[in-house]
Amino acid sequence: MVRRYSKISEEVDSKALKFYRYLEDALEGEAFDFIKSLTLETNVYLFSGIIRNYFLHNYLIRDVDLVVGNSVDISKILKENTYSVNSFGGYKFNLGSKKFDLWVVENTWALNVEKRIDWKLFSYLPKSVFFNFSSIIYSINDKKFYYSEDFLKFLKTREIDYVFRENLKKDLCIVNSIYYSEKYNLKISSRLYKLINSWQKKYKFDLEKAQLKHFGDILYSQEVLEKKLVSSA
Repeated sequence: MVRRYSKISEEVDSKALKFYRYLEDALEGEAFDFIKSLTLETNVYLFSGIIRNYFLHNYLIRDVDLVVGNSVDISKILKENTYSVNSFGGYKFNLGSKKFDLWVVENTWALNVEKRIDWKLFSYLPKSVFFNFSSIIYSINDKKFYYSEDFLKFLKTREIDYVFRENLKKDLCIVNSIYYSEKYNLKISSRLYKLINSWQKKYKFDLEKAQLKHFGDILYSQEVLEKKLVSSA
């Protein structure tokens, strides 16, 4: 990491064991037991919202996103639990009150798109995400954070930006840029605004439909979102 982020990097590293204890408490019962049993089969990495929220001091957990490092028999591990497989190869299931999304890394879309990325999982994943606040993963096996400079910059500036711009859900990225900015009181970088504006002008997405599919509700009307995009350009 460059020197200007060294103190932030040290702070992130210092919280690795504390974060594990936090997960153990917050996911007590069958949810955490499942994760521990999975580590006996393969390397398990946590990513996405839980880590972002932890560093934003928001400790409520609803969704758990996991990636495993190599192929395992997911159906055998899940046993009697009901699960579904989405169009991107991820497994969705519930354990107690927690919703799980579990991915096998070689099935992830970005891995097949970006051939230049280092094939080591802990190096690849933080570089394959769209938002910079997601550019960090946590190894359950090693009890360690792996992250890119993009995440450290986010902690320093509290500004949302993009990392890997190719994305199959561009419409949702547009919505979520506004949603996360307002929910967590974060700025949106001019670079990200420029990208999502260009997407909406080019593709003319039905942003209400995207919200219904993802949230099950319409948080912003099409008109409101397009005004927010134009006013920020």
